Amino acid sequence: MATVTEPAGTKEAGTEGTGGGDGGLLRKSWFQALLVVVVLIVGHQVTRSAGSPAWAGSFPDTVGRGIMAWFDGIYAWIVVNRNDSPLFLYFFNYISVGLGSAVVLINQVLNAFTWLGVTVIGVLVSWRVAGWRVSLLVLATFAVFALTGLWNASMSTLSLIITSVFIALLFGIPLGILAGRSEGFYRAIRPVLDFMQIMPAFAYLLPFVLLFGIADPAAAVVTAVYAMPPTVRITALAIREVPKGVVEATTSLGSTPWQILTKVQLPLAKRTILLGVNQTIMLAVSMVVIASVIGAGGLGDAIYQALSKVNVGQAFQAGLAIVMLAIAMDRVTGAVGHGARTPRIAARYRLPLLGGMLAAALVAMIVGRLFDLGGWPRDLSIDIASPVNAVDKAIENAIGGATGAMGTWTLEWVLGPLNNLLTGTPWWLVVAAAAALGLIFGGVRVAVISGLSFVGVGLLGVWPNAMDTLSQVLVATVITILLGVVAGVLMSRNDTFAAILRPILDAMQTLPPFVYLIPAVALFGIGRVPALAAAIIFALPPVIRLVNDGIRGVPAGTIEAAVSQGSTRWQLLTKVELPLARGSLLLAVNQGIILVLSMVVMGALVGAGALGFDVVFGLAQNQLGLGLTSGLAIVCLGLFLDRVTQGRRRAGA
Repeated sequence: MATVTEPAGTKEAGTEGTGGGDGGLLRKSWFQALLVVVVLIVGHQVTRSAGSPAWAGSFPDTVGRGIMAWFDGIYAWIVVNRNDSPLFLYFFNYISVGLGSAVVLINQVLNAFTWLGVTVIGVLVSWRVAGWRVSLLVLATFAVFALTGLWNASMSTLSLIITSVFIALLFGIPLGILAGRSEGFYRAIRPVLDFMQIMPAFAYLLPFVLLFGIADPAAAVVTAVYAMPPTVRITALAIREVPKGVVEATTSLGSTPWQILTKVQLPLAKRTILLGVNQTIMLAVSMVVIASVIGAGGLGDAIYQALSKVNVGQAFQAGLAIVMLAIAMDRVTGAVGHGARTPRIAARYRLPLLGGMLAAALVAMIVGRLFDLGGWPRDLSIDIASPVNAVDKAIENAIGGATGAMGTWTLEWVLGPLNNLLTGTPWWLVVAAAAALGLIFGGVRVAVISGLSFVGVGLLGVWPNAMDTLSQVLVATVITILLGVVAGVLMSRNDTFAAILRPILDAMQTLPPFVYLIPAVALFGIGRVPALAAAIIFALPPVIRLVNDGIRGVPAGTIEAAVSQGSTRWQLLTKVELPLARGSLLLAVNQGIILVLSMVVMGALVGAGALGFDVVFGLAQNQLGLGLTSGLAIVCLGLFLDRVTQGRRRAGA
């Protein structure tokens, strides 16, 4: 890359100097991938011409039916022996009862403080740790809970979040400390964390339902497990980034390992660890909403019930509450991490201030109890569902024909043909194509993982629905990457546009994924198209950010050299900036495709079908075999998509 700054002409500055070898390898890889697609199409046409013979059909489901029956047998055994088996009687049942009691206890405490006490405590605490702007945001959040008539549901959700985050931090921080201090343990746990973060949220539900049943206990455990990886990973990173010189100096003074940890490493790593806590809380918020599928209740259940009835107004009402909760928790915990907006209070006033805050909270609670305030009265709530439904109806009347036509065109000319290609091509050719793509983009190891992932999908007996899911993911990903690259380039080119777009992206990345289904249903109704639309919108923010950061990270000297050689703006972008931002672009593709997969699977709640529907149907009808095999198939697809889209990046890192 250093040769870019030399006056070697526009061509050299734009191609060879910017890593022309890498660019040529990338072009060669995409040409080879195109050949793989051509082979698939030819195989599909040959199969159709031959009348779809038995050797060219879908993956045989004999093994899959056996696996489903085996899982169903395990579920039947658990149902019969849940109250007799020592494993459940003295372990899982105790955990279930304990977690259920913890959620109920926290909810009872919140109810005991009444809406007045909870509001006063929330506003005062947020002011103390994050400043008056965030305290106003918290006040507005509580006002939304009350005025939408969802106060009790919000407190249920908050109780479940508190319980789940406590569990995640209780186990995650010690594991992160151990990973930060032990290289062997870090290497052992890293692939586990990678695997956990690849898994779509839906895939977590069924195993924990199997062990803990339906409702709050299973929801608390699945939320804690889902939210734990950032805590472990960021805590380990924070401990490992403490300067070695400081640790060596402390050791030379005779400090014990415990003293080094508590007096040096943890204090120096505090800010980074708090960032991990923030990420854990945000993941817990998103998972608690999804856990409504397994009976978690609260705001997630309100959204789920509204979407099942296609009641956009009620879904918007509950969605607004969960969005405000997510933003408020993000701002409060984020402020604790960086401490920039924390009010500066002189040391001599801190204790009296704390006493005054406790007194104010106690007075608010007493007043609330004396006047029997409890939760916010529902007769004082404001109905916003009806006007939202009216607006939705007006939008449907105005552009319903256009969106319907767009959806029909997408199904008939894009999604349908791709799905037919994947399901109508011999399964062994699809497996070979997956392995070939892995070899092209990631090497031999990724090729083996890719091929085995598709074989695993086939052995699980859900091949047609898995190919349906994959087709949806591929279509949504292509659109996401195209839109993300265009928006990211524009953002990198114009500081004003970047300043406007950045807070929008911040807010979008704060929202739980469940919420994105609401506007999609409002525009496109029920079916695969709204699931695709929600997936695209959900995955866009990180893609845009990564493209923008990658282009802005190109050295200024490199750009000046290319401009001095007469490069046009288009040449500068395509020959210099995008090639040099290749790492960020590949990461954008990787993140985009994984987020799209998680959202497409969740689209089963609005009629997207495929593997997500199998998971939901298995949960609803107690067909744990179907649900678990579908969940495992989702994991296999996620593993394939993740490895293929980051193989070369890892190899060159």
